[in-house]
Amino acid sequence: MTDTGLETGAPSAADSAKTAETSLAKAIRLLPIVAARNATGVSLSTVARKANLKTATARRLLQGLVEGGLLSFDPYSKIYTLGIGLFDLAGAPGSPRQFDPLRMELRPALSEIAAATGEATFLSVPFGDEALCIDAAGETHALCANTLQVGARRPLGVGAGSAALLAALPEDQCDRQIAANADIYSRYGELNAADVRRMVRHWREHRWLINASIIIPDVGAIAVAVFDQSGQLRAAISVAALKSRLAPKRRKEIVSVMTRAIARPGFTT
Repeated sequence: MTDTGLETGAPSAADSAKTAETSLAKAIRLLPIVAARNATGVSLSTVARKANLKTATARRLLQGLVEGGLLSFDPYSKIYTLGIGLFDLAGAPGSPRQFDPLRMELRPALSEIAAATGEATFLSVPFGDEALCIDAAGETHALCANTLQVGARRPLGVGAGSAALLAALPEDQCDRQIAANADIYSRYGELNAADVRRMVRHWREHRWLINASIIIPDVGAIAVAVFDQSGQLRAAISVAALKSRLAPKRRKEIVSVMTRAIARPGFTT
């Protein structure tokens, strides 16, 4: 009988991939353990204990992270800290970290809106031809796995906050963007270019808009664009909620809450 290797116990390619995935997941789990103790550094034994790993396994994974520049290791003190490579990645173009000053300015408003409405609240900024979510407040996980998350990038027009950013652009630029994204919109639920144009018109008339469960069934969102005192578009804030919680009267109440909160740090809608 020809020896195929299948009866010798040799791992298959699929088994190897699973093993690699498991090792990667374990290594990633170590990063927040080190990050939580980065000010003083953390020892191998502490990492192994916190991660519930054997010391040898933790040492191998930590060494791989050190070699990749994500961690730093002091051979004298035997202490691990976050590596410079990790901070380089965090500051890469498109990273939410580069928007930290704006995020910090608007964080109180975001928290106030989430607390007053009891709904998930998101902060998005224009990033090229996309909207980038840089912050969130409230029970964002309670809606849907597909709800916007920090770090997510969406084409302009996809989602309430993204649509508000689009609507606030000069009219000719807005029209060009809708035309360019027309084929892309269909990838997001029931969204299409006509829906985006309706949201844009609503914003131009009322300075706020609503995504009425077009992308995620039974989940809608209200958004306003945020401008600084010079009139420059800086961001958009959106409030997502179950469709049943966005009746016409409550929409206006939410918009009022958003407008007041945004005005406190000196921004306008």
